[in-house]
Amino acid sequence: MQSNVPHHDINIRSSRFYLARTVGSCRRCGAPTPLLALAVPPGHETLELDDEAQEEALAVDTWHLATNCAFLFFVEFIPAVIQDRLKQFTQLSRFGKSEAPDGGYWANHCERCGSQFDDQELFCEPEGAFFPTSEMAASAIHLLTVEEAFEAAAAGYAYESQFFNAMSKD
Repeated sequence: MQSNVPHHDINIRSSRFYLARTVGSCRRCGAPTPLLALAVPPGHETLELDDEAQEEALAVDTWHLATNCAFLFFVEFIPAVIQDRLKQFTQLSRFGKSEAPDGGYWANHCERCGSQFDDQELFCEPEGAFFPTSEMAASAIHLLTVEEAFEAAAAGYAYESQFFNAMSKD
């Protein structure tokens, strides 16, 4: 299943990307479950509204170069080639339902009970699986560099994770 986000809604692109892997506990059944996230390295680009336009009516979206890494969450669209790459590592990261009327996003699911993990908890809450608050917690996150072009439509963007350099690289 895939989101209906059109190609022109892509707002992140990069010449390469990371698959971030760790383990988290299911909120519903308590089982430890492998978790997967997408991240982009320094040098990726983000599509943003030009805030230097003289008038709001003249503002257009422009690509901006990012100087730090970022985790992506509430990912509404990824191309089929990226979906295939995710499936090589887990079937637990798949398109899931959202309370929003316009669909869902790529989400982690529990290995035991199938419950969908909430990206808000994983990426936005301190000590969430992808929001470490110490170097020790960050070292439990493993980054695999994928040397392939990447693009996505993501509603969530965690720029410059404080302990990104403490994460282990595969």
